[in-house]
Amino acid sequence: MLADFKYIFIWWLSLFFLSSLSLPLIFLLFQKFWDRGYIFAKTLSLFVFSYLLLVLGIFHLTSFTLNTIYTIIAIFVLLDIFLIFKNKSFFAGIFRRYWKIFLFEEILFFIILTLWSFVRGFAPDIEGLEKFMDWGFVNSILRSQYFPPADMWFAGQPINYYYFGHFVFAFLTKFSGISSAITYNLSIATICALTFLSGFSLTSNLIYLSLKKPLFRLYFFGGLLSAFLLTFGGNLHTAYKIGKNIVIEDQSFSEASSLYWYPDATRFIGFDPDTTDKTIHEFPLYSFVVADLHGHMNDIPLVVFFMAFLFVALTTASKLSAYLFLPAGFLLSLAYMTNAWDFAVYGLLFGLSSLLLTKNFWKTLTSGLFTIAVWIIFTLPFSLKFSPMAEGLMLVDARTPFYQLFILYGGFWLISLPFIYFFIKNFRHKKLPPADYFVVALFITATLLIIIPELIYIKDIYISEYRRANTMFKLVYQAFIMYSLISGYIFIRLRQKFLYRFLFCLVFIIHLSYSYFAIKSYYGLKSYRGLWGLHFLQVSYPDNLAAINWLNKNVSGQPHIVEASGDSYTTFNQISMATGLPTIEGWLVHEWLWRGGYEAPAARVAEVEKIYNFLSQNSQIKNNTQSSEEYIVSPGDSLWKISKQELNNEFLWKKIAELNNLENPSLIYPYQRLIIPIDIPNNIVEGNVDVSNIDEVKSILDKYQIKYIFVGDKEYEKYPDINFENFNFLNAKIVFESGQTRIYQLP
Repeated sequence: MLADFKYIFIWWLSLFFLSSLSLPLIFLLFQKFWDRGYIFAKTLSLFVFSYLLLVLGIFHLTSFTLNTIYTIIAIFVLLDIFLIFKNKSFFAGIFRRYWKIFLFEEILFFIILTLWSFVRGFAPDIEGLEKFMDWGFVNSILRSQYFPPADMWFAGQPINYYYFGHFVFAFLTKFSGISSAITYNLSIATICALTFLSGFSLTSNLIYLSLKKPLFRLYFFGGLLSAFLLTFGGNLHTAYKIGKNIVIEDQSFSEASSLYWYPDATRFIGFDPDTTDKTIHEFPLYSFVVADLHGHMNDIPLVVFFMAFLFVALTTASKLSAYLFLPAGFLLSLAYMTNAWDFAVYGLLFGLSSLLLTKNFWKTLTSGLFTIAVWIIFTLPFSLKFSPMAEGLMLVDARTPFYQLFILYGGFWLISLPFIYFFIKNFRHKKLPPADYFVVALFITATLLIIIPELIYIKDIYISEYRRANTMFKLVYQAFIMYSLISGYIFIRLRQKFLYRFLFCLVFIIHLSYSYFAIKSYYGLKSYRGLWGLHFLQVSYPDNLAAINWLNKNVSGQPHIVEASGDSYTTFNQISMATGLPTIEGWLVHEWLWRGGYEAPAARVAEVEKIYNFLSQNSQIKNNTQSSEEYIVSPGDSLWKISKQELNNEFLWKKIAELNNLENPSLIYPYQRLIIPIDIPNNIVEGNVDVSNIDEVKSILDKYQIKYIFVGDKEYEKYPDINFENFNFLNAKIVFESGQTRIYQLP
């Protein structure tokens, strides 16, 4: 752990420096917040820096280099100087007055960053689920000079997925100078820490602004409640499943607890009991545990920041103006590029909260339309090379039993509904604080997100049993975030009711108990292995790892490679994943989804098959020569050139080498005398090689501009009869060899 602490500190210091550049703007935006929105500077810096780098790269204005990053830093510094001088009275003494608050949040952020990095160190491998995809995106971005980044599994085409969250952490990786095999796990820990602190800040400030006499212990405690529920909470499934096994299966508590399987809380509808309507309903802690660096998780800090900004903008501006729709449109564009569904989700929240807080439908509509226009403008550079994958809107033909919805979200309903009753009862007769209206908007939005997949779903490529799984997953994930954020607020608002306090504590304990089962099951916490994510390659594929290291050290840019293509969720396509070098075809189902159809990826799979099937043929040349003659080598000659020129068959170079006892066929010199065979029937010299395939294979390699052919463990698994002699037909030379793993370079 001590060795890894160096990386944690460098990573934190890099983020701290970047976030300090956004502090003046954050302090101006969140003047009403008790902590001045300090933690949101980290999110703002990460996403704004990344957006600028992406746009500059898309339009080829600057390349993705440290010099470009330093230039943007310089611009930020100048902007900070301008803001500070323009608002001297505001900034005078701000650190002197608030330094304890800033220090507390920074220390808490560092503690959680370190804590989750430590947890990840017990199972750090970048393997399983969709980690290959996520890390492959990061590595492809890191190799890119300009954007959009190349799809490492579809050579010649850009990534057609919402990759902006991956871009954010690729940027921080480049800036920090740490290997991406380590920063992958640091990125997960960073999102975890940002989620906790962002949730704490937003909820505590909603409470702070709702109290007539703000008491530190109240808004501080309420913020912590929401932060824990958001970051480390689950649902009622843990209590339901353990209780069911005790009552129905007659198990003891210890037995039922030991048998509890944490993913069941995210795969409940359609699985228990088993039906043909299977769904997915994840939440942040599950994401942090399984550690896929996916868009829905990458976007958590951003959407919490958006909600904080939205509340401040709606309650500060005297009228709906550019102060609202310009930044809102920009933030929604970032959310769209990170996790496309979140544009619609938080666009809905924008409309509902605006309507509730302003009570003006036309102003809400007008500001909404302006916000959409701004969103289109800021999203345009990304959208130019992005094709949405949705195939249409469908009505559901199956719905979730209410008891299952209650097990998943009933805890939040028990917490929230008493407040909704309180709000309905009082909003006409009493002047309620704006935070109450915003919390109600969050509750309504979250509830609608649960209802919508019970009515309609977005059609995609998934089989009929999972027809509404992705729609439900994308929507209810955000519902969980909103429910968690309002829970601490509502507890403080209704804290005087003893029965409510008891009910809240019961739900809180059940939700938090999930973290025990999930962390224990996935990580074990018995053998710390460190933050380096490639132990699985070191143990199971050491020669492949050596090849990856060689490529990362010796190959610059993004030349194309070919490796065996494989099914999704397997360990195929390790090389493209770990280097960012595009291969002809990677995970088939993923490319099927991203390309909007099966035909193009399937055609590439067939082309990869042709290459390796050709390389697997028996290439032994038959000894049919009848006579020979002398040949004098000219400057620039090679055996391949001589065999093609003199014998009209480039594949006879090996026979020339055998006749002349050449130990190294590539070393011949001008005016050397060679014996070459003559009178060889062309129809039999190739032995068992089907020479009619050679031109086709060459055309495939040329089509995708392949520079390297890889042969390693997964290639042998799929093509066990690979014959190295056949690489001679392609005039390929070995540039790396370790065990049976080889990398061939094409001319």
